[in-house]
Amino acid sequence: MSTKIKHTSSTSSFESPYVSLDLLAYLNSGQKTPFHIFNDVVMPEFKFHLSKGKQLLPAQEMDEARDIISRSISMITIDNDEEDNSNSNCIDLHAIHEEIQNDLNYIKKACRKLKQWEELVNKVIQQLILQGLDDAFKERTGELDDSTRTNFIQDKFKRTQKVVSMLKDQICSPPQFSLVSLDSESFQRSSFSMRYHSLFRLPVQLPDVNTNEMIAKRYTSNEIEMVYNGLDVTKKLCLLCLSVFPENATIKKKVLVHWWVGEGFIDSLNNGDNTAESIGNEYFKEFVSKGIIELVHKKRRQNSDNCKMHPSIRYAIIMLAKRAGFVSFNSKGNPTAEFSSCRRACLVKTEEGSSLRDLTYSFHLKQEKIQTLFNVNEPHLNFRLEWFSKMKYVRVLQLGRWRASAKQLVEVEDTEFLKGLKKMKQLRYFSLRGISRITELPNSICKLSNLRILNLNGCDNLEKLPDGIGSLTNLTHLDVSECYLISHMPKGLALLSELQVLKGFVIGKPRPGGLYCGLADLAKLEHLRKLSIHVDRTCPQSEEELNSLPQFRNLRSLSVAWSRIYNASTFTKVPAFQRLMSREKSMRTPPMTPPSQPAALNKLGLQYFHGSKMPDWLKLLNLKSLKKLYIRGGELSDLHQLGDELWTVKHLRLKFLSELRMDWRELQALFPNLTYVEKFNCPKLSFFPCDENGEWISSAADTN
Repeated sequence: MSTKIKHTSSTSSFESPYVSLDLLAYLNSGQKTPFHIFNDVVMPEFKFHLSKGKQLLPAQEMDEARDIISRSISMITIDNDEEDNSNSNCIDLHAIHEEIQNDLNYIKKACRKLKQWEELVNKVIQQLILQGLDDAFKERTGELDDSTRTNFIQDKFKRTQKVVSMLKDQICSPPQFSLVSLDSESFQRSSFSMRYHSLFRLPVQLPDVNTNEMIAKRYTSNEIEMVYNGLDVTKKLCLLCLSVFPENATIKKKVLVHWWVGEGFIDSLNNGDNTAESIGNEYFKEFVSKGIIELVHKKRRQNSDNCKMHPSIRYAIIMLAKRAGFVSFNSKGNPTAEFSSCRRACLVKTEEGSSLRDLTYSFHLKQEKIQTLFNVNEPHLNFRLEWFSKMKYVRVLQLGRWRASAKQLVEVEDTEFLKGLKKMKQLRYFSLRGISRITELPNSICKLSNLRILNLNGCDNLEKLPDGIGSLTNLTHLDVSECYLISHMPKGLALLSELQVLKGFVIGKPRPGGLYCGLADLAKLEHLRKLSIHVDRTCPQSEEELNSLPQFRNLRSLSVAWSRIYNASTFTKVPAFQRLMSREKSMRTPPMTPPSQPAALNKLGLQYFHGSKMPDWLKLLNLKSLKKLYIRGGELSDLHQLGDELWTVKHLRLKFLSELRMDWRELQALFPNLTYVEKFNCPKLSFFPCDENGEWISSAADTN
C-alpha cells in the first residue's frame, strides 16, 4: 500500500472511498502531519463522515424544537414520557453537532494562520542560509583584499544582525489564539443551541485555561517587556520591586520610595532640591503613564499616592523579576524566603505554612547574602538572635506593616533579636511600623551609621527612643507618629543634621530630673521640611514651644495635633553634675536669631485644637503660599486669620467640627482660591454644594 497522500480537493475527498485507507497508511508511516495535509485531506474526510452522521438525525425546525422543549419542561413528572426523552436526546445531538462544526471551522482558520507563520519562518531561514553560503564563497574565492576586508566584515555583521533579528521576531511571535474569545467561531452558538443550554441551566464547559497567564505572557513578550527594555537600569530595578506585592493589593507610594532609598536605587541624602520624594514621584508618574500601575483614588480626588497593578501585568513583572534573579517565586507566583539565587528574601504566610521557619532553619543558606528582607504578610516575627545578627550586609529591613490598613497585624514574641542590629552597618531602611510588643529599642540601633529611614509609626507599646539617637548622622526620615506612650523626645534628636522628615515629635509636660529635646532645639536642622507635632494639651508651656516655629527656615509641611499624653515613667535620669554642665553649655550658646522671613508653608494640618479661634502662633508663620489646609476635630468656631487676611488655600478639608458655623458664601469670601472642599460631620456648615461624599470640586481642580 502506498504511503503517498493524494492531494485531493475537498469535494473529491467526500466521494473517494480510498481516502480513509490512504490516511491509515500515512498514519502508520510515522510521518508528521503538515498543516496543508491536515487542512486539505484530514479535515474534509472528517467533515464528510460527520455530515453522514447528521443525515441520520431526524430533521427538525427551530420553532418546533423550541415548542417540544417547552412542553417537556412543563410536563415533567416522576414518570417521564419516553417521547419527551426522545425529543430531548434529538435536540442534544443537533446542538453537539453544531458545536463540533463550529470548532472545526475555528481549527481550520488557526491551521491556516500557523501555515502562514511557518512559511514566513522558512523564508527567513533560507535568507540566513543563502547569506552564509554567499559570504563563505567570497572568502574562499579570495575576492577580498586587505583594503576591503574591514568593510566586508562590517557589512556582513550588519546583514547577519538584520536577518537573525527577523528570525528571532518570527520565532518568538507565533500567531496568538484566544481560546475563550467570544468572537471566535467555536463560541458563536446558534440561537437554538444557546436557548437549549439556558433553558435547562446547563453550564457551558469552557476550556481549562489559565487566562491571566496567557494574557500576561503576551504582555511580557510585547507591551510590558518593551516598556521594561526602554527604562534605564535604576528604573528597571525600581519596577521589579512591584513583583513582591500580592495580587490586587493597594500599594502606597511612600513604601516604594523608602524601599528604593534603602536599596540605594535613589538616595535621600545630599540631593538638594531633588529629594527622595521628588525623584520617587517622577518614577511613580512614569510607571502610571506607561500603564504599569494604576492610581487608586480616594473619593473624587484626582491625584493619589496609592496604586495597584492589573493581575496580568503583575504576572508579567514577576516573570521579569524571575529572569533578572531579583526575587525567588514559587509555582503560584508568591515570593519566597529562598535567596540562594538572589539577594532578597520575603516573609510570606500561606496555607502551606510560614516562610519564616524555612528561612531561619535553612542552614545551607548564608545570611550574609541577604540584601533585603521584606515582610509581605507574616504576622508573627520570631527571629533567633544568632540568626538575625548574621545579616551583616542587609540594606532593607521591612519587618512591619506596609499596607495602609491597620488590619495587617504584626507582633513579636520578644525583642532580643533586635540586639543583632549593631552588626548591620549597611542598613539604610528599617521599618517596624505597626509591630506590637516592642516597648523600647536597644542602644545598638544607634550604631547604624548608614541608616536613612527609620519607621516606628504605630508601635503602640513603644515608650521611649534611645538616648543615643543623635549618632544616626545620615538619618533623613524618622516617623514616631501614633506611638502614644512616648512622652518626651531625647536630646540627641537635635543632632540629626540631615533630618528632612520628622513625624510624631512630642511636646509634653516638663519633668524634673530628665533631659529632653524641645521644639526650639530642632530649629537649627536646616534640611527639615516636613514636621508633625503631638502636643499634650495639659502642658502649660506648649504655646511657648510652638512660638519657636518661625525659626524653622525650610519647613514646608506642618501638622499639629493636641491630646492628653499618658506619660510612661521612662524618662532618663541624669546625674546632677551632668545637668549642671548641660545648663552652663546652653547658657554659653548664643540664642538663635529668627529669620527675617519665616518659611513659606505649603501644607498645614490642625487636629483637635481646643480653642474657638485660630491659634495665636499662626500669625507668626508665613501662610501666603499655603495651598492645603486640613482641620479635624476640636472646638474651632471661627476660621478667620488674625488681621482678617484672606486665605490662599486651594484644598480645604473640614472634619468633625461641631462648633464651626458658616455658610458657603462666607467660606468662599474667606477662601477665594478654593478648588476642592471636603466636609464631614460638620453640622453647622450650611448651603455647601457638596455631593453625597461631602466633596465639592471646581472645574479646574487638581485635588490630592
